[in-house]
Amino acid sequence: SSKDYELLGKQVAAGRYVTRSTCILALILAFLVGVAVGRYLLPDVSGMMPGAQGQKRPLGEKSSAAAMGAPDKNLFASILQHEEEVRQNPKNAEAWEHLGNLYFDAKEPGKAVNAYTKALELNPNNTSVLVDRGVMYRELRQFDLALDSFKKALTLDPKHEFALFNSGIVLYHDLNRKEEALEAWRALVKINPAAKAPSGELVSDMLKSQ
Repeated sequence: SSKDYELLGKQVAAGRYVTRSTCILALILAFLVGVAVGRYLLPDVSGMMPGAQGQKRPLGEKSSAAAMGAPDKNLFASILQHEEEVRQNPKNAEAWEHLGNLYFDAKEPGKAVNAYTKALELNPNNTSVLVDRGVMYRELRQFDLALDSFKKALTLDPKHEFALFNSGIVLYHDLNRKEEALEAWRALVKINPAAKAPSGELVSDMLKSQ
């Protein structure tokens, strides 16, 4: 119903996929070097990096409405359109994925998880959906399921940078398995020594502070 989305003006401002979490990632990484920000002061944000593949908008690009903090009036209509699409074509994996992305942007983690799970039933090898589902599981505070989703992505692609990073987030901040988290981030740096936070700071430099 429309009531489910009346707070859409508070949605994640940067769109979906990499774009939608750029500032959140910067906050979490800043925490690692001693700045108390991110989820600790902003409980509504996911603090994660979404899936890397098939991004719909270039990194850093924002709509004018999102940049101004205005409600995205098209989001509710897009959700209704995709809900109708999956009702008519329940075997359309891409439609389920897009619906999950819209729920992600609307800050509806439970609905996003359900949509992503449907997409994965039809296409279990979609690492981006696995990573995004993990982000939403974390929003639901289902940390073991979040970690499991990231691990499945890494089984398919051991060099999936976002899956490695997000595994570290859950291990470090939610499950207090800090050494395992550092191992995940070290693996990320080994794969990509130039891996950076959106702030431009190298992940390798942040690891040195641990």
